[in-house]
Amino acid sequence: MKNKIREKFVASVMILSFAVMGASSVALAQDSPVIRSQQPITSMDINSDTQIQNADSLVNLSLRDADVMQVLRMFADQAGMNIIFAQDVSGKVTMDLVNVTLQKALSLVVTTQKLKYGIQGNTMIITSGDDEDVDMGAGSKDIIIVPVKYVSAASIADFLNKSIFTKKSISPGVSSKPVVTTNPANNELIVMGTREDALMAQKIIDQFDKKPPITNYKVNHVTPAEMAGLICSTLIPSFMSNGEGSTGGAAGVPTGFASDSFGGGGESGGLSIGGGKLLCSVEQKANAEDMASLPFKNMTVSYFPSIGMVQVIGGSPTQLEMIKDYIAANDLKAPQAYLEVQIISLSESGSKSFDNTWQYMSKNISFNASNGIRTASSGGGKYYPIFFAGHGFSEQAKGSSGSSTSKDDTGDISYGQWSGSPQLIWTINYLVENNKGRVLANPRILITNGQQSVIDLTSDYVAKVTSQYLDSTGTGSSQVQKDYDIQNDNGIKVTITPFISPDGYVTLDINPDYSTIAGQLYTDGEVEGQRDLAATLLQRRNLTLKGIRIKDGETLIIGGMIQEVETKNVSKIPFLGDLPFIGMFFRSTGTERSKEEMVIMITPQIIVDTEDAAEITNLDL
Repeated sequence: MKNKIREKFVASVMILSFAVMGASSVALAQDSPVIRSQQPITSMDINSDTQIQNADSLVNLSLRDADVMQVLRMFADQAGMNIIFAQDVSGKVTMDLVNVTLQKALSLVVTTQKLKYGIQGNTMIITSGDDEDVDMGAGSKDIIIVPVKYVSAASIADFLNKSIFTKKSISPGVSSKPVVTTNPANNELIVMGTREDALMAQKIIDQFDKKPPITNYKVNHVTPAEMAGLICSTLIPSFMSNGEGSTGGAAGVPTGFASDSFGGGGESGGLSIGGGKLLCSVEQKANAEDMASLPFKNMTVSYFPSIGMVQVIGGSPTQLEMIKDYIAANDLKAPQAYLEVQIISLSESGSKSFDNTWQYMSKNISFNASNGIRTASSGGGKYYPIFFAGHGFSEQAKGSSGSSTSKDDTGDISYGQWSGSPQLIWTINYLVENNKGRVLANPRILITNGQQSVIDLTSDYVAKVTSQYLDSTGTGSSQVQKDYDIQNDNGIKVTITPFISPDGYVTLDINPDYSTIAGQLYTDGEVEGQRDLAATLLQRRNLTLKGIRIKDGETLIIGGMIQEVETKNVSKIPFLGDLPFIGMFFRSTGTERSKEEMVIMITPQIIVDTEDAAEITNLDL
């Protein structure tokens, strides 16, 4: 007795534990997260609406290897209809049907036996599935006009002819050959078939001829063109699979103003209504070879810069939701900073010369150690060389308009024999020259995160001049034409691209370019007596700096861009100039030195908007 009570107790405990475990598992199953939401599936019945008489009557049959023609006769008798078989209809059928409607039983048999049936009046026509010569249409054929509202009627017609009205069609009363064409003027379908063909076409139109949604998205902080370009180039490709493609699109990043050209190629084009521009469109194409698709425009993206809006036509609700989330995540205020730039160019040049000039003049000999300088001439323009025969002569200086006589005021040069007493002349010339220059540019600009800014302080200059004769004008005179090649890169140009981080730092890509004219080259031109500027040589000092990190309010100094040139010239009297100590009196020295340095100082100050400042204050509280 005690053992039975013990056994019942143990069994009760086990049953109770199993119940508790079952309830826990149900609770866990209810609380488990949904991994993936199921999208509703839309089904469409494309079978013909043709029905036999007494179609809803029930069939109960159990047959083994029965002749299919006898089975179909039984169905015709139950329907109260006549029946006609084509010549090639044959086969055996085994089936067990319980409480199946007559219409369903007929469809099951003809489908499994690869047969087709049609109805004309009160007569059922049975043919094989490969028989294309027998007309299965119900009644006479007419030309029926079916209007299409929103989509392309040609696309609907192609889909019907290739996917519905085919030789493989087994729907009763529906043609097995293409029977649909279009009227492009009114976007209509022309069905050259039976009433059942028109009803089938109307089914397809009711399913696919729908007004596409038009969704507008407001863009607040970035330009609509930039946002539309990001959607077309980044987001839309994630919608497409193999076989799908897009048309249109934008090359590069447009600015979003009405002057933007379609496609970014510099040529105006594309659709533009009220300042709006079509940027891209998506067209889907099926990969199936034996089936026709509906090549509708799945989606088009436009932007309206005047009202700050991106417009999307078409798209599924899920795709539109993705675009909405994408715009919300990327339509953010770009950080800005106030940038103060100081560009200082320091130049320093100087020269030091020490000249010793010796000259000795007499009737029999003269000596000149003055580097060609005339110090013993009495009366300007006269030279006193040694004459072994003769006493003197004169020549007209180049460009002088005077006569051939010796007149100094007209530029003539006279040569004569020294007639005075012998003279020894020593001249000392010591000169020190210093030049200093300073060029300062202090622009202040507002920079935006990720956007390139350019400070251009350059000037124009003539790089090359070309002269040539024009054809005679018929009056015996000719004209000279000069072509000037003007360049504009003489000066300072600084290119800055910033990245403003939320932690109070500004990272800059800086490219300063500094060019000055170093010299000019001249050549003889085509015009006689004129020299043309052949080339202008520039001296450049350029830097390319990447990722320079500066804290808000601090100053970055870029220096060390120094160019220094020093030259020294020595001229001396042979032998005497090389003597120790006293040689310095027979030597002339000249030293020239030039030094240039460019210094750039950059101070960024991050701009905090009023709204952002309020948010920061609230967080601190």
